[in-house]
Amino acid sequence: MTQIEDSTILITGADGGIGTALVKECLAQGAKKIYATGLKLENLNQLFKDFDKVESVELDVTNAVQIADCAKKCADTNLLINNAGVEFKIPFIADRSSQAALMEMKVNYIGLIDMINSFLPNLEKLNHAGIVNILSLGALAIVKRLGTYCASKSASHVLTETIREELGEKGIKVMATYIGYVDTRMVPEETKTEKSTPKNIAIGICKGINNNESHIYPDKTTVDYIKNHPIDTVFYE
Repeated sequence: MTQIEDSTILITGADGGIGTALVKECLAQGAKKIYATGLKLENLNQLFKDFDKVESVELDVTNAVQIADCAKKCADTNLLINNAGVEFKIPFIADRSSQAALMEMKVNYIGLIDMINSFLPNLEKLNHAGIVNILSLGALAIVKRLGTYCASKSASHVLTETIREELGEKGIKVMATYIGYVDTRMVPEETKTEKSTPKNIAIGICKGINNNESHIYPDKTTVDYIKNHPIDTVFYE
């Protein structure tokens, strides 16, 4: 069973609102060590300069070479939290929608595939290994103005559901968290739907990890949605 306490954790997108909150919450819950990754090493170093248990690692999840190097450098990671993500707020019928869709797929979906496959040989060797994919309510519901983003998160949901049983047989717990609106720079200030704080989201995610939940719903918006639209995955051989 994967627990935050005493785990060595790698968090992608650690320089964003939710990522930074996750680093701090995991530390508060007794993480042994955290690899905080992001696009710019100098930003990470500044963010986490006061935390002895945090090691900053420059990582672009669309760069296969960087991912492979990261997997070698951070081979003691037993809990991989795939948090990095982008959202361009572009509907399908719009200029540049294909370019936005391509980049969102590269970061939000292909990046997860590459991270998981690169870290899998390490995770298979460790006890209490786990993978947490930070998804979105947009993986389950369509937000018209976020069409390309929802498509990328839906793909990541399918990925997560597909690998859970296979990796479970290898002793690796696969979890996903579905998040509503969060008060970060990705969400417009004028959004009328209730927004959670990054800290509360991080607390909810860590609680779900410690409770060994396959599907984690860390905010009221997602909980309310799931009550009426439970996840029901059907597999065909």
